[in-house]
Amino acid sequence: MKKQIPILALLICCMIWGSTFVVIKNVSSVIDPYLLSTLRNGIAALILFLYILVSKNNECLKNKDSIKKGFIIGLFLAGIYIVQTIGLKFTSSNHSAFITSSAVIIVPLILVILGKYKITKQQIISISIIVVGIYFLTNSNLGGKYNIGDIITFIGAFICAGHIILSGIFVRKTDFLSLVFYQFLFGSVLSLIALGMHSGGNEIQFEKGFIRELLYLGVVGTFFCFFVTVWAQKYVSTIYTMMIFSLEPVFASITSYVYKGEIFTQTEIYGAIGIFTGLIFYSIPSKKVTNQ
Repeated sequence: MKKQIPILALLICCMIWGSTFVVIKNVSSVIDPYLLSTLRNGIAALILFLYILVSKNNECLKNKDSIKKGFIIGLFLAGIYIVQTIGLKFTSSNHSAFITSSAVIIVPLILVILGKYKITKQQIISISIIVVGIYFLTNSNLGGKYNIGDIITFIGAFICAGHIILSGIFVRKTDFLSLVFYQFLFGSVLSLIALGMHSGGNEIQFEKGFIRELLYLGVVGTFFCFFVTVWAQKYVSTIYTMMIFSLEPVFASITSYVYKGEIFTQTEIYGAIGIFTGLIFYSIPSKKVTNQ
């Protein structure tokens, strides 16, 4: 039961992140991508800082190892938000979700290349099934045509994969609470620096009418999801975490249907079934166990 709780928590985060693609698409044309990343991370850092003060756990903020590792994954987190938002200015929320889900393939490949992971036959089959599922989802919507937004989003998928891998490594080696706080803090600071460099003194794009969406992205999509995700990776392997995250395009499509009336095509249904099947097959206990 203890292991099921982190898995359920990751599924909830996956559902929330699936919904954020539509939200980010709506605000990407009225809020500067660098400013959006600054505010999302800043809101999350502020909430966690207040929690640390209330819980009287100030000592965790003096952890030098957490500061260093928080800077690294904060850099990746800022990169994810900025690149993903820029990509959504030129592509659809479904495109973005489907392409971002390719990180599920990138993570094990990076780990294998680095010699950090030995993949089993069962996992190869599971990943292959999920790849086929992603192909059907993507092929149905992209129609073989890619734009600059798709390419930018694919770059974001590599950044996302790097963040997941490093978070999985760091959370087992340093204080969890301070690591997550510094991730948000540096994510906000680095995004602000990038904003200043990018704007060059020009007017920064921000529409006050989207405060509600901004709070949803900052409190729920950033603070809650990344807090829970980093925590869950103490108990769930990096590979299985990415298997769960492969469901993001399914939840993104559901959100698109609810808010924009977009429906699943028959091909997308096949893709969703493929992803679920791969996840179930991966979760079947095998003789070889990995902690990656």
